[in-house]
Amino acid sequence: MPIFHSRTPRHRAQRSFPLGRTATLAVAAGAMALGSVAPAQAAPAAAPQQLLSIQSQSGKAATIAAAAKSQLGVGQDCTSLVTKSLRAAGINHHGWPVSYLNLGHRVSAAQAQPGDLVYYANGGMGFAHIAVYIGGGKAVHGGWNGHQTVIQTVHVGSGPVYIRVR
Repeated sequence: MPIFHSRTPRHRAQRSFPLGRTATLAVAAGAMALGSVAPAQAAPAAAPQQLLSIQSQSGKAATIAAAAKSQLGVGQDCTSLVTKSLRAAGINHHGWPVSYLNLGHRVSAAQAQPGDLVYYANGGMGFAHIAVYIGGGKAVHGGWNGHQTVIQTVHVGSGPVYIRVR
């Protein structure tokens, strides 16, 4: 099984974690999508950069979602789940759930896509919560049922605030 190693400087508290088959396939699919897109016709000079930007964003989101799913069953809190998922996409951040709002911009539920973060002012137990949206009204949540990482509905507690990571 592949092991994720961060390219960012690591602290003693950080560690590598194995990526499951889903994460490996998602990363490979993102790389293939970047390499296999060819324009159907000549485009203005700015168009390829815009296309690459869109593909990079969707590849980043796919990586975040796949890394979150690879942690199912792991005993950890919500911020550890999201920190490791973001690290798989090259983003180094760890903090209180509300701090993750600063990593991107809010999107509506209709615009939400797998890999977006989901913030809750009250995750259902009186505390703020952060999770990773995986589509279909579901999210990967850390700190659930005795600190397990699980897939549950996105509609818990105070309700979701979706964050598209930059």
